Amino acid sequence: MYKHRRLIVSIIAIGLVLLLVGGLLINAFAESSAEIKEKIEGLKEQEAAIQAQQKELENQISEKEGDINDLVLRKNKIDQEIKLTRDSIDNKNEQIRAYNLLIAEKQRELDAALKEQETMSAKYKTRLRSMEENGKLTYWSILFQASSFADMLDRVDMINEIALADSRMLDSLEEAARQVEEARAALAEEKISLEAAKDELAEAENALAAQREEEDAIFAELTADRAALKESYAKKEDEEAYLIQRIAEEEANYQEAVAAEEAARRAAEEAARRAAEEQAAREAAARQQAATSSSSSSSYSFSTSGYGFQWPTTSRYISCPFGPRIHPVTGAYNNHSGIDIGASYGSPIYACASGTVTKAEYSYYFGWHVVINHGNGFSTLYGHMCQYIVSPGQYVTKGQIIGYVGTSGLSTGPHIHLTMYYNGSLVNPIYYLP
Repeated sequence: MYKHRRLIVSIIAIGLVLLLVGGLLINAFAESSAEIKEKIEGLKEQEAAIQAQQKELENQISEKEGDINDLVLRKNKIDQEIKLTRDSIDNKNEQIRAYNLLIAEKQRELDAALKEQETMSAKYKTRLRSMEENGKLTYWSILFQASSFADMLDRVDMINEIALADSRMLDSLEEAARQVEEARAALAEEKISLEAAKDELAEAENALAAQREEEDAIFAELTADRAALKESYAKKEDEEAYLIQRIAEEEANYQEAVAAEEAARRAAEEAARRAAEEQAAREAAARQQAATSSSSSSSYSFSTSGYGFQWPTTSRYISCPFGPRIHPVTGAYNNHSGIDIGASYGSPIYACASGTVTKAEYSYYFGWHVVINHGNGFSTLYGHMCQYIVSPGQYVTKGQIIGYVGTSGLSTGPHIHLTMYYNGSLVNPIYYLP
């Protein structure tokens, strides 16, 4: 009977050793917690790089917006100048039309004066020709026909009066024609001046139109650049969301690796203890192993009594719930990865449960923030701090102060952003808080 018991104990011991070796072999092919931790750090570096690129894209978008606004103002000014120039051109055209009417009127007056001059000159020539043809008379013949000296003087006076009248009439017609011609020439010169001014205004209008075309081209280019930058920013947001999910998954893997390593350590310690006990008391090994297995099975399962969550602040005011929302800063539609708890600036932030700090740093989105892995499938992230007072690798207890409320990162006011992961997936923290 004793030999059979000894055989049974040996078989059980061999089984435990095989179980331990098998676990070690499995762990040899699985990633260790250190490797997973290194991968998490690499992902976080990628996230920080993406956030820096997002910040740069935001600055570029803001610059483009400013350039577009300035360009719109310049285009409006050019449009006003073009309108005023066109109004001036219309005014010059009206003046030119009025001068054309005046020039036409003066031309009619000149034509009438020239016609009258031509008529009077013709009458004068006709009268002289008639006098010569009818009586073959000349001024000299009129003088020689005088009957007396007094008659001759009278005839001389008459001839002088006729000649003087004819001369005055011709001079008057010539003066009238000259004045009309001068007036017409002055109007023509004024018209030429107006046409030159109109041409200058037309050139100015063409220059303004060309400048507006250039502004339109620049505006189209800036608009296209802004659209491209916004598209790039949206892609960076998608990349950041993907990395956040990757970090969550790696946090879960890290937790599983730590649990597996701890289980392997405990199994090795338990196997050594059992082997020692079996060496000392073989007959009691079976009963001791049964009791040990029972206690071991309970010790391998994580106790939830020490991981019950508490609120991270004394405040219970939820300023923004978990789920879809319009981002208060960017104005874009996105999915809120946690809850925002409004609290006064500088008030303490407490660990929701005990665990190991895996991240304590600054990012563009969460500002100063801390991530705690609780070792039971859960991890929590505390964002927008004004200061944290823990460091990566540090073990913290439930209710321990880890930092203080602030508004760092992409934030509109003092609050604490709480994100909760369970087995690598985002969950609504409100369902796990008391």
